[in-house]
Amino acid sequence: MWKEEVALETPYQWEEVLKRLEHEPTFTVHSAEKRLSIPLYIDGNQAVVKVKKINDTPVQFEVISEHENKEKILEEIATILQWQTEFEELHLHLRQTTLSPLIDLFGHTPITVSNDPFACLITCIIHQQIQRTFAIQVTKRFVRMYGERVGNSWFFPSPEKIASLTIDELRDLQLSTRKAEYMIGIAKAWSEGELSHQDYRTLSSEEISKELIKLKGVGPWTVENFLLFGLGRKDIFPVGDVGIQIALQKLLNLDEKPSKEIMEYVKEQVSPFGSYAALYLWKSIE
Repeated sequence: MWKEEVALETPYQWEEVLKRLEHEPTFTVHSAEKRLSIPLYIDGNQAVVKVKKINDTPVQFEVISEHENKEKILEEIATILQWQTEFEELHLHLRQTTLSPLIDLFGHTPITVSNDPFACLITCIIHQQIQRTFAIQVTKRFVRMYGERVGNSWFFPSPEKIASLTIDELRDLQLSTRKAEYMIGIAKAWSEGELSHQDYRTLSSEEISKELIKLKGVGPWTVENFLLFGLGRKDIFPVGDVGIQIALQKLLNLDEKPSKEIMEYVKEQVSPFGSYAALYLWKSIE
């Protein structure tokens, strides 16, 4: 086992991160200790990494793991928790936009990135067009049923595992027939080499979108959420997202949801930090 201390150069809203990740089925939040356990695949092997904030000024974290590839784990954790985010630059930009009032409320809250892009894509399918609380419950049941437990942590079901499931097995978890078909189809495409997912961190958002949109069950909403939370892309502002529309309606004190023209105007305003604009808007209606 090794332990490493990591210091950040800017403030960082750790409590907000824990609040969001407590709903993720494979992350384990230890609220009393303000600690997080993250399951990872490193060099093809399973690793569970513990992360805890140990100091406020400067912000400092303690990272603990038993996996030997310390450098790779620290790199992955920094990506997942977005420790390199240049908050001052994005705040300076967003303060010049319609979203300025939200900076004082939610500034220095990072966009956390999935520990497993495939898991993020499948989770987006589960969350399509159903109430968020119910979607979280279904996803958790799915992981507990078909994932793998290591200690107190759960690893998301692999593409191969999901590809081997039947529609009836997934329907038993209160998933619709269509969603079951979508999940199995995506898992087969992912595991059988139909997708260039190994290159997703370097491919452009447009290239990834063109590939994913061909999959049955994947539309613009799913692609945008995958790019945002699966890969951590910085300029994703889903104009069709109902939550963002409601948040903007509230922020602008409108009598009804903002028009397409208003949504596109705000999207242009907040670029190239559309993802953070979306995050702060979502948080404003939590």
